[in-house]
Amino acid sequence: MKDELLNMSVLRRGGQKEVFLAKHPVEGNVVFKKIFPHSDSTERTKREVRAVSLMHDLEFVPNILAHNCDEQDPEYLWLVEDYIDGQNLRDIITSGRNFSTAEIVIFLETMLQIAEVSESRNLVHRDIKPENIIMDPAGNFWLLDFGIARHLDLESITDSNNHFGLFTVGYASSEQFRNLKKMIDIRADLFSIGIVCHEMIKGENFYTTNVDNDIFKVIKKLENSSLPPLRINGDTQYLLSTFLSLLGDHRRNRRPKTAREARLILESLRNSLKLN
Repeated sequence: MKDELLNMSVLRRGGQKEVFLAKHPVEGNVVFKKIFPHSDSTERTKREVRAVSLMHDLEFVPNILAHNCDEQDPEYLWLVEDYIDGQNLRDIITSGRNFSTAEIVIFLETMLQIAEVSESRNLVHRDIKPENIIMDPAGNFWLLDFGIARHLDLESITDSNNHFGLFTVGYASSEQFRNLKKMIDIRADLFSIGIVCHEMIKGENFYTTNVDNDIFKVIKKLENSSLPPLRINGDTQYLLSTFLSLLGDHRRNRRPKTAREARLILESLRNSLKLN
């Protein structure tokens, strides 16, 4: 499939990965990812393919259409996956858009549905953040990039002796960035979902704002503070605000124990909201 791609243009470059928009004669627009070899890139890319294949029947997760992970000693690894037409959530937030309460609920319902399926298949995404979410023209939200997903049924790639695990500052739970592997489960993703949703409403990340881009200040703030309550249109009883604080609680044992529990809580409070 790679050799059939036409009109490649760069979407982004960073680290050991290059991402391109390309045209396929049958599939139309697709995303082509080029991953250069480094210490664990081969195994992580194989696990990304495995993670997405486990989610293949779920809407709002792009499919991987082809890859070369089975080749022996390739020059580089590549993936071809569905292209999702829409806007990156980071760009939308940066533009200052005010999300309606209905859009916030759709976001939460979608992410919690994905989290529930992930949990049933022993996956933790571990990188839910605005950069990895697309809002399409119909108002649907898509979760991208399972590149650092944790497979709970496989041995971890990250060295257990590392003080820090793989994480994005401001979106990862304490147990994730502290590399407490035995404590990492779907509650890490629930935390990230709560943080992203809070940012959609507030327009800024609670943990990274006013800390001078100092990672240690972010970590200290995260380990000592939970999301403050929000005034949300139509949330007259502050139930949705309380729910977001519950998801984004810095204390793991205060969050819902499962994604299903979180989804059922959202379902129970939905009728109290005046959706606009």
